[in-house]
Amino acid sequence: MKKRLILLLLFMLLGALVFQLMRHDSGYVLLAYGSTTVEMSVWTALAFALLLGFAIYLIWRLLQGGRKVTRVIAGGRRHSARAQSQTMAALVDFIEGNWLVARKKLVKSADKSVNPLVNYLAAARCSYELKDFSGALDLLHKAEKSRESSELAVALTQARMQLGSQRYEQCLATLKRIKRSAPEHPVVLDLLANVYWELDDIEALEELLPSLRQLQVRSAEDLRTLEVKVYLRHLQLLEKRHKKQPDREASKAALDEIWARVPAPLQKEPELMAGFAAVLLRLGCDEEAEPMLAKALQKNWQEEWVELYGRTNVSNAKAQLKTATAWSRQHDADAVLLAALGRICVRNQLWGKAKDYFRESLDMCPLADVYLELGQLLEQLGEPEKSAAVYREALHHLANSQRELALQ
Repeated sequence: MKKRLILLLLFMLLGALVFQLMRHDSGYVLLAYGSTTVEMSVWTALAFALLLGFAIYLIWRLLQGGRKVTRVIAGGRRHSARAQSQTMAALVDFIEGNWLVARKKLVKSADKSVNPLVNYLAAARCSYELKDFSGALDLLHKAEKSRESSELAVALTQARMQLGSQRYEQCLATLKRIKRSAPEHPVVLDLLANVYWELDDIEALEELLPSLRQLQVRSAEDLRTLEVKVYLRHLQLLEKRHKKQPDREASKAALDEIWARVPAPLQKEPELMAGFAAVLLRLGCDEEAEPMLAKALQKNWQEEWVELYGRTNVSNAKAQLKTATAWSRQHDADAVLLAALGRICVRNQLWGKAKDYFRESLDMCPLADVYLELGQLLEQLGEPEKSAAVYREALHHLANSQRELALQ
């Protein structure tokens, strides 16, 4: 404060002295160049000189500042190019699965990267692959705080890692939070479908199916496979409930309600028709099950479905036999189809044909239940000796099978 006061007093004294000098004598300056002359007082010349010096000083400072800015920009570009090069090298390591090296490079170059979000998200994925889940979470937080941050990208990365580490409840919470702001984002919907399946939340997954179909989140074939799995899982859950609380009427009503929800094109899928028919058979609804099984087998020949068809007891057994006989001409004879034909012939009281079919089936593949059915048929026909021989043959085959298993 004292220094400033002293300087102010000195300037005031200097100003007063100059003012007195200017009043006493203004002086005279003459500038001549060729035939041109310029006259002015000393004080005017001094003022021009000071202004000229100040202008030169300003120009010099501007030039110095420009060179400094150029150096800074050039340096920034070099740093940026170096950071981008480091990021690209880190991403190559990331693609190759060199997680530890990739994470180190990505984090190191993040601050200087044009888009640090990419660095932090990729580094978080590296931590996840290294089973460093807390480190992955820290890097996700850094990604959220980085410039050019994308809340959706961060949340999707987090959801994928949660799904991969089987933290399904946390993953579901993350996806529901994203869905509020991006309700039709295909990746969000696809991840939701996966987590609903893992959590066995079939009701929620079924509600999601129309959105998956409308937005074409998955290919037509993948979506069809998922839809079939959803409705088959409904059947499995229905059967579990029926075993705990056997109520045929309630279970049949629930089954009909599920079938009504199945889209019409999907009702023609052989897997679903066979699945629903199997449940109908277990509920004693053979008349409804038979045509569904027949249609399913026409589209897709499966031995387990043939087995079910042979055990389906319907009133029009002649028509059933006609259908099964036609299949024997269309497909190579196998033990399952021959046994099914034998059972259908028993229901048609064609005893001779039934015995022949059972015997052909046993010759191709000896099975305990077929031995039992043939033995019971022979007993019913009054042939106890032949029935006993069949039972002995079954015991002999069973003993041989157990011996072979023990030697393996």
